[in-house]
Amino acid sequence: MKSHARVVVVGGGIMGVGLLYHLALEGWTDVVLIEKGELTSGSTWHAAGQCPHFNGSLNITKVHMYGTHLYPQLKS
Repeated sequence: MKSHARVVVVGGGIMGVGLLYHLALEGWTDVVLIEKGELTSGSTWHAAGQCPHFNGSLNITKVHMYGTHLYPQLKS
């Protein structure tokens, strides 16, 4: 395991993994994700695919729309 990193993301839910993904897209290489269990095993399962039944604000709706358009472009 690394002893230091430029960025350490704590939590492997949708937000942590998404943040790490976008940092990598920007060219950041000295980054680490720490998760105590299995990726997305926390509260992310409540909104599988980041598609909940409702959104509380316009900004959250924009985040969900971005994710909906991004997912089909991801390589498996």
